[in-house]
Amino acid sequence: MQNNKPKGKTPSLIGSTNGRPRRVQVERKSVCNRCGCDIQAGQDCFGIPKIGSGFNSVKRYCKDCFNNILNQTLKDLDEIKKL
Repeated sequence: MQNNKPKGKTPSLIGSTNGRPRRVQVERKSVCNRCGCDIQAGQDCFGIPKIGSGFNSVKRYCKDCFNNILNQTLKDLDEIKKL
């Protein structure tokens, strides 16, 4: 049984280890990396690559979690603008 409540702090796209996010169509059933909800085959999700690792692994996020990540990134950019 999956718990669809995200745990921990919402990540941000500002960082040296994250690559450029892209829209990915799921070819087989997958799971959101943040909340653990099921992403069915044929649905769109968002992939954020982790560039710092030896392999180019992509973490998949559902639309709701990706929107939360974008909002957190905007908050981080606003804080940077205040400097």
